[in-house]
Amino acid sequence: MLNEQQLGKILETQIPHLTIKDIHWTTQESDKDSILFYKIGKDEKSQQLFTERIDKAQYGWLIINEDHPSRPMNSSIIAEKNWPEIQKQILDILYPLPNLKLIALTGTNGKTTTADLVLQLGELCGKKGISIGTLGVRENLRTVLDFGLTSPPLIDLRKYLNRYGRGKDFCVLEASSHALIQHRLCGLKFDMGGWLSFSQDHLDYHQTMEEYFAAKALLFDYLKDDAKVFLPEAQGELFNKLTKVTSKVAQAKTIEGKLPLFFSTDFNRNNLEVAVAIIEKTFNLSVPPVFDKIIPPDGRFYIKPYRSNYIIVDFAHTPDALDNICQGIRASFPHHKLKVLFGCGGDRDRKKRPLMGKIAETWGSEIYVTSDNPRSEDPKQIIEDIVAGMSSAHIQKIVERPKAVETAFGELTENEILLLAGKGHEGYILINGVKHPYSDIEEVEKFLARKNV
Repeated sequence: MLNEQQLGKILETQIPHLTIKDIHWTTQESDKDSILFYKIGKDEKSQQLFTERIDKAQYGWLIINEDHPSRPMNSSIIAEKNWPEIQKQILDILYPLPNLKLIALTGTNGKTTTADLVLQLGELCGKKGISIGTLGVRENLRTVLDFGLTSPPLIDLRKYLNRYGRGKDFCVLEASSHALIQHRLCGLKFDMGGWLSFSQDHLDYHQTMEEYFAAKALLFDYLKDDAKVFLPEAQGELFNKLTKVTSKVAQAKTIEGKLPLFFSTDFNRNNLEVAVAIIEKTFNLSVPPVFDKIIPPDGRFYIKPYRSNYIIVDFAHTPDALDNICQGIRASFPHHKLKVLFGCGGDRDRKKRPLMGKIAETWGSEIYVTSDNPRSEDPKQIIEDIVAGMSSAHIQKIVERPKAVETAFGELTENEILLLAGKGHEGYILINGVKHPYSDIEEVEKFLARKNV
C-alpha cells in the first residue's frame, strides 16, 4: 500500500487524507483507491472523450499530461516524458520486483519463438520461469494470461512480474522497438539478452530504418554491467555493426547434429542456438541434449502432414520472415512444390506489401493473396498493393481468408507444401475495430479431421 507521505514525496506535492492501493492507466479498471494516469490527446475528439470518461471514472488521484477545463481538484499535471520514472517509483512500492533473472529479446523476427525456447530450455534444466510477450504470460507450456500485445505497458508489465514472477528463477521478455522507445521497460535491468534479426518493419511508426535500428539498440541501456546480448551466427552483418558501438554482444555457437523437424529451417535453428547460449550464460550451466522434448510455440512453424503433402501455419508477416520461412521450406523439402497463402495488415507499413508479394512469387509455385487484419483499410486495396510487386500468372486474389484457405486446401495435389502465413497463433481477423473469430490452425485441424487424417 502506498501512503500519502510516500505519494507526496514521489509527486512532490501534498495530498491530504489519501491512501493509494493501486495504479492504473485505463479508466475502466481504476477505482477510488487508485492513481490513474490519463493521457489527453490534442485533437477535439480526445479532448471531449477526456471530459466524458473522467466524469464517470473512479480514482483517488489523477495524473494528466496537460491542463484541461474538466480537470478535477484531486489531480496533478506532469509532463508525459516524466511518466515512466514516476510510474516506476510508485510501482516499486506497490508492485516490487521479485528476485529473479531478467532476460530481454529483441529483433524484427524470432522474438516469440526464442522466448518460448528459452522458457522451455530453462525448465528442462531445472529452472522455473515465465515468459511475457506476444503469446501472453506463459509458464509450464501454457498461457496463463493473454494481454494481446508484444510488450505490455509499464504498469501492466510490473504487475505481471509481481504476480507471476514470485518463486520463479527467471523471466524472458519480448522487448519490441515500440516498448523500448516508449520506455515501457523503465527501471528494469536485464541479466542477459538476445537480438534475433533486423529487417524492414514498423516503418509506419519509426519512419526510417535508422530510427528503427536506434529504437532496438536502446536495449543496451537496460543491461546490467556483466550482461551480454547474443546474436545468431548467421547475423554476421548485424553483429559487426553492433561491435562498433558496444562490447556487450556475442555470437551464439552453432548446434551440430540432427534436430527435430521444427528446427529443420535455418531461422529456427538460429533461434535455438541463441536460446541455448542465453540459458547457459545466465545460469552458468551446460544445456543437455533435450531438444527432442521441445514443443513448438503456438503458430510458429506449426506443421501437419496430409498424404504426400505438408500444411504449415506460421506468423511470418514481414518481408524478412516470409523470405526466411519460404527459403527454409524449400531447402528442407527440396522435392515438394511450395504454395503460399498470405496477406498484409491494414494501417501498417504499406511499403512492405509489394516486397512480400515479390518474395512469395519468388519461392511459390502458386500464390493465394488474401486478407490478414485489414483493420480500417479496404482489404481489396491491400491485396492490390501486394500484387503490384508481382508478375506471375499463378496468383489468386481471394478477399475472404476462410474462402482462400478452403480453396488452397482443395487444390492440393501431391508432394506439395501449403504455407499459411501471417496469422500464426491469432484467433481472429480484425476489421474496423471488430475481432471476427478465425484461426488458421483451427481451419487446418478441421480440414484434416474431415479427411480422417
